[in-house]
Amino acid sequence: MTTDIETISMLRDSLERYTAEQYDFLKRWRVLEQPAGYSAAAWQNYAEFGWLALRLPEEEGGLDGDAVAQGAVMEVVGKRLLMEPLLASALVGTGLLVKLGTASQQAALLPALAEGRLKLALAHEEPLDGQTCRVEAGRLSGAKQGVLHGDAADRLLVSARDEQGELQLYLVDAAGAGVERRNYRLVDGRGAANLRFAGVPAERLGDAGGVAAAEALAEACDEASVALCAEAFGAATCLVDITNEYLKVRKQFGKPLASNQALQHRMADLYMLKEEIRALTRAAQQAMLLPAEERARLVSGAKAYISHAARQIANEAIQMHGGVGVTEELEVSHYFRRLMVNAALFGSRDWHFSRFVESTLKSA
Repeated sequence: MTTDIETISMLRDSLERYTAEQYDFLKRWRVLEQPAGYSAAAWQNYAEFGWLALRLPEEEGGLDGDAVAQGAVMEVVGKRLLMEPLLASALVGTGLLVKLGTASQQAALLPALAEGRLKLALAHEEPLDGQTCRVEAGRLSGAKQGVLHGDAADRLLVSARDEQGELQLYLVDAAGAGVERRNYRLVDGRGAANLRFAGVPAERLGDAGGVAAAEALAEACDEASVALCAEAFGAATCLVDITNEYLKVRKQFGKPLASNQALQHRMADLYMLKEEIRALTRAAQQAMLLPAEERARLVSGAKAYISHAARQIANEAIQMHGGVGVTEELEVSHYFRRLMVNAALFGSRDWHFSRFVESTLKSA
């Protein structure tokens, strides 16, 4: 799965042009106020421009986009704080369908995903009360929590144990009988859901003898972590630029704040952190081509450090803006909240750091 540099550049440029015209901060405000929590019109535009076909194979009319191409999309998601389920559906959900789905499943679902008529969400995290998801006789029971964009999904990809105790992924109708869905908003405004299943019909994704679901799921979670690193870079870039501009404009005692040497040093530190995020994101993207163990070590190391570095940039941006930095009316607070939520998705910073240390010690 490779994407050439020219295609990636065109993809990034088209996204940046569209979002600059149609998804600035004020227009995003209107999206936040919508009951759905995202823009249905923007989602259809993404489909028309071909962005929802990023993970589809070329023979299906897609781009077969690699981690670098996915990163180009996610950088713009981070810069503009897009609310649509690009990560949940177009990258993770579609990617799992491409990895595991049978020919008939792909034929039935991939065109609808590319055209924006269908949205997927991965339900993998289970509650702490021990309600493990299981499938018996084609019926799914159990619970999942914290499903990103689970409120907007038409179909769910649910991880569950089969009758032999093996981990599998199952397709479930999100609006089907026996599905209890409690929708809510995350602190950054995006939608999520907690789910309960009571004997729900479940269709296994893939078939016997195909790619192991556990391996595909682990790879998909690493891909999502790398995509979040790219999103963090996009958000961090905007935070550094916004803060730098604010210090040039805001005056104190007749002089711009940017003339303060201490603040100049702090801005230099933020710039270095941003460049470290860029470098580690690129390294994590390249790591997706490596064997599973080495991939896991590098991806987790990058995710753990980037989560910390991006949070530090957001903290400093708020500090240097003063009291207005935490207000709804300023972009800085929205970037802060997005980065805080992303740090907990697909493994927390502590989880990834532990995984990085364990992998490093094992390979020593």
